[in-house]
Amino acid sequence: MSTTASTLLALPILLSTLAAAALSWLLLDLLGRRNGSASLGRRLLLRCRLSVSATVLLAGLSWWLLELGGQLGADLPRSGEQVRNALISLGLMWTLLRCKGVLLRYVQEHQGLWPPGSSRSQYLFDLINKLITTAVVLIGVVESLRLLGVSAGVLFAASGFSAAAVGFGARTLIENLLSGVMLYINRPFVVGDQITIPEQNQQGTVSRISAYYTELLTPDRQPLYIPNAVFASQAVINARRREQRELVLELLLRPQDHGAIEAITAELQAQLAQTPGVAPELPRRVHAVGIDAAGLHLRLQCFCSSDLDQALALQQQLLLAMAAAIERHGAALAQPLAGLRSAPDDADLP
Repeated sequence: MSTTASTLLALPILLSTLAAAALSWLLLDLLGRRNGSASLGRRLLLRCRLSVSATVLLAGLSWWLLELGGQLGADLPRSGEQVRNALISLGLMWTLLRCKGVLLRYVQEHQGLWPPGSSRSQYLFDLINKLITTAVVLIGVVESLRLLGVSAGVLFAASGFSAAAVGFGARTLIENLLSGVMLYINRPFVVGDQITIPEQNQQGTVSRISAYYTELLTPDRQPLYIPNAVFASQAVINARRREQRELVLELLLRPQDHGAIEAITAELQAQLAQTPGVAPELPRRVHAVGIDAAGLHLRLQCFCSSDLDQALALQQQLLLAMAAAIERHGAALAQPLAGLRSAPDDADLP
């Protein structure tokens, strides 16, 4: 058969492909815009336009080219229909992943469909996102290979060779991936937690947990990427998991105010016992802890909620109470306020 005749025989496939791709875009666009501007149907339909139209176009063009090659006598390993069906399978996978993003954002925007933002909610949401993505990709790839005529035995053999290659040549990669899975299962920390890795002298707020690494934001807001395998072999301190936070306030009084110390400490002790937010079951101390040429050191120590905002509010209240007690008893500060000295693991406090 001549080249011209073969091209004419395959021409209906090409024309049908172009028409179907354009029609699918226009139809999805029309149906999507008929829905409300904030509706889920509109978002899904408009999101599908690109993937559906591109899938139709690529599948049809591949089918046309392979059919044309077959009619010209070319020895092709796969028929046009096999390649077309495999591309349709991959296009369906692509469309599902695009729709997944729309659905998850829609759920996040509607509080009635998902609990308010919290560490547990963020963890579950991130886990669901990754599980859906992994399942769709695996099913799509396996189905595409099946449609291309790859037997199950070949797939198993390939996976065996791949596993051996990975075992010898990608040990670090596998360690990080498995450690990432364990982070999702055991949850020693979640997004939003502040953690410290003592052995590496690193600390920061968890902003992302990926399959290979965990991203932290350091106290000076720099991104820090730590391989997940680190968390499988080294200790991690999670500041958010503690039940109470220690507050230590230290002021420097004039040396000549030593006669008012007993009255000041007694008043502040009584006030600590009545202040909401101070943990009653943990130590509450107010003492003069030193005297030198600079002045008399007055220290207040107590414990409060681990929530940073509540701790800062209590800090402000106690500082004002200390200043008022000092003034009432005729004492005064020797130098500007030293401020809150946080416990060693309180890197999120100023």
